[in-house]
Amino acid sequence: MEMMFSKPLFHTDISKRLAIPTYSLSMFPPFQDGRHEIELEVWDDDGKMWKFVCSIRKTGKYQKPVFSKGWLDFVIAKGLSAGDEVRLYKNENRTRLFGNVVYQLRYSIKVVKGAEASGTTSAAAGANSETTA
Repeated sequence: MEMMFSKPLFHTDISKRLAIPTYSLSMFPPFQDGRHEIELEVWDDDGKMWKFVCSIRKTGKYQKPVFSKGWLDFVIAKGLSAGDEVRLYKNENRTRLFGNVVYQLRYSIKVVKGAEASGTTSAAAGANSETTA
């Protein structure tokens, strides 16, 4: 699994939308045909699948990606607060099935609650990969 980003949560992240570090955009599926939104299926530690809409600005110099639709449901269900941390991972699997290569891409999210999060550092996805069992 490769960490896409790790981010401490701020008030806006838990009350409106999650601001996503721009450097991680290259690890998301492409925004095709001029679209400014993509829907991601993201799995939590409990095995529950969440649908988040990742959107970018339609105009301007900076894309400013955010998770909007679906994000606040996750915040409420997980009881997230400012100071907690979220980590988004990307897992790519390639397997052979009946002689064909099958490609599977799966996203997962991990929550680190306040006291635990204060001892961690946010790392750039380009400089940080994690392997989990």
